[in-house]
Amino acid sequence: MEKNFSTKKILLWVAGILVTLAGGYGVNELGAGRLNYQERTWLNELAATTTASNIVVSNVTDFSHIGVTVASTAASGTLKFACSMQDTAPTFTSTQSATNRWDYVDFTDFQNNTSVDGDTGIVLAGTTDVRQFYITGDNFRWCTAMLTPWTAGTTTVTMLPANNQ
Repeated sequence: MEKNFSTKKILLWVAGILVTLAGGYGVNELGAGRLNYQERTWLNELAATTTASNIVVSNVTDFSHIGVTVASTAASGTLKFACSMQDTAPTFTSTQSATNRWDYVDFTDFQNNTSVDGDTGIVLAGTTDVRQFYITGDNFRWCTAMLTPWTAGTTTVTMLPANNQ
């Protein structure tokens, strides 16, 4: 029996191989369409109250979820997450206003799926720990972490944006 390979079949076969080699066209090894991007640092071993010079603001427009890891060593202070929907990045360290629109946002603890009120945040009291949270950021453009008032220790906060397709 002779096999008949048309040009269309060959091109489809080649396209399939290329998609497989390219990592599944945004599909992870489990087959889900979850796109993950590189982790970004919001606070890097912060050992002082956040100021405009050490607060990192991330554009999260294209992401519906933001995973956050907090690593602290003998840290004390209150950690909150703030986000904004305005077109340009707000100044998170300045007072909220009609032209500087941002607010603290709720987030969820991965450990026990508990929601944390954004205005309350989490209190670090001599804490040495690694904790993971997520922010549902469907409409946010800009987000950051804020630690105030810092009194001791160091805190590193990283974020990993993700988008479910």
